[in-house]
Amino acid sequence: AALFIYLNRHGFNGLCRYNRKGEFNVPFGRYEKPYFPAKELLAFHQKSSSKTATVKLIHQDFRTTMNQAQTGDVVYCDPPYVPLSATASFTGYAAGGFSPRDQQDLADLASDLSSRGVTVLISNHNTPFTQQAYAEAHIQTLSVQRNISCQGSQRGKASEILALFKA
Repeated sequence: AALFIYLNRHGFNGLCRYNRKGEFNVPFGRYEKPYFPAKELLAFHQKSSSKTATVKLIHQDFRTTMNQAQTGDVVYCDPPYVPLSATASFTGYAAGGFSPRDQQDLADLASDLSSRGVTVLISNHNTPFTQQAYAEAHIQTLSVQRNISCQGSQRGKASEILALFKA
């Protein structure tokens, strides 16, 4: 986790991207003094390793993880976002990518979990695809600043959604 945060804080605009081999693939940013949250990491470590902690960190497919949720749980999903256009079709954040089928599976699982007493919140781009996929959710739209583009003049606002599948 510390290595990931280090790379994220020192990489170009906080971008996280991997190549087809699963290797981190982001150029270094031009920062004079990037902030590294050492105190926050130490505090998290202390809280998560205490005898009263109920923290469980896992690394597995989202389908497996979501199917482990139990009544009363709240799940937040921040998947690789659906592309805003055909020319902005980068989905290779990780080896294997995150396909439209994966996006639909995530929406279907969220709907299923809500019917079983689990609240699910998903963030994504506001597109016709996400509006359709999250149609059963309560959708809130918002405008957010985008700071990653090869052309600085094209860095602007993007429409995002928060889709709440309430238990």
